[in-house]
Amino acid sequence: MFSVEENCVNCVNNGDEVRRRKAEQTRSRRNRRRGLEFEARMFDRRSRYLVLFLTLNYKQEYRDDVTLGTVQRHRDRFFDYMESDDHPLLGEICGLIWKLEEGQWSGGLHLHLVVFYSGKRRADVMIARQLGEYWSEIITKGWGAYRNSNADKERLEYRWGVGIGQVNRHRDSKRDSLQLFIENYMTKANQVPRTRTKDDKLFGTRDFDR
Repeated sequence: MFSVEENCVNCVNNGDEVRRRKAEQTRSRRNRRRGLEFEARMFDRRSRYLVLFLTLNYKQEYRDDVTLGTVQRHRDRFFDYMESDDHPLLGEICGLIWKLEEGQWSGGLHLHLVVFYSGKRRADVMIARQLGEYWSEIITKGWGAYRNSNADKERLEYRWGVGIGQVNRHRDSKRDSLQLFIENYMTKANQVPRTRTKDDKLFGTRDFDR
């Protein structure tokens, strides 16, 4: 039997958990709307992009030293470097959607990026690899690792279809898959970093207006 005090504590804890879950779902719905609106705005501007999907994380030997602040600093540095129009690799990034997460069982803190790259380019696997290497070698000074999903498209196909690589405004199947991916994966409510505070942003978009 629980005492009155224990029952009260349980009620408070349950109430906190319900409020937390409701807040997460509200954020997820808001991010879903923002992500889809951003995708629509990008294709209103241009008819074709090379869409890349990367997961940016850290090598196993450094993960214990990586904090939420570490990832945020590296994220902001990477995005600031992308502002440069004359950089031969980063200067063709037109916009991106990002999500900061923490793996529940492995992987630690990491970033997901959906990158809208110049549609004049074709070599999506190579360009995604170059961006991953830039993260690893330049941004994180050797701490970083990455996963290049453009080199492994079949992993996406059975869930949402393949919405990366060359995506055209009127090629409905690929755009539909891209939208499903943004809606269901990039805005999911789980894998919230344990040390996150209400002021820490975990989802966003960047428009480089190119």
